[in-house]
Amino acid sequence: MNKMFLCALLLVFSVLAGCSFPNTSGVMVEKGRLFIEDPAFATNIEVVRDIREKTTEGFLHAQITVKNTNRTDYECQYRFEWIRGNGMKQTHAETPWRPVLLHGRETVEISAVSPLQGTEDFKLAMRRR
Repeated sequence: MNKMFLCALLLVFSVLAGCSFPNTSGVMVEKGRLFIEDPAFATNIEVVRDIREKTTEGFLHAQITVKNTNRTDYECQYRFEWIRGNGMKQTHAETPWRPVLLHGRETVEISAVSPLQGTEDFKLAMRRR
């Protein structure tokens, strides 16, 4: 009886531990300039529009419009990666993960301005919290 209880308890803790950590499968799904870490989450996100333009001061203004195609609300995080004209990522200009709430069937615009001049492109990484 004690062994069965111990096994059941171990199973419950294993399930709870698995639910508390984000998906870290290492698989990235690329949708244009949008990169999503979780392939299951990526099936529910659609890129409606992705634009970029230079400000008058020479900084890059980036904007991606994403749509949650599911009825479920998602608590997400996103961050921009800025890229030079030669294709190199500007590692000293990384932005922190920022929260965004995607309600079911909602369309959200995510935008930012690069912190450095000379930025030519961007990537937007998104993950579930």
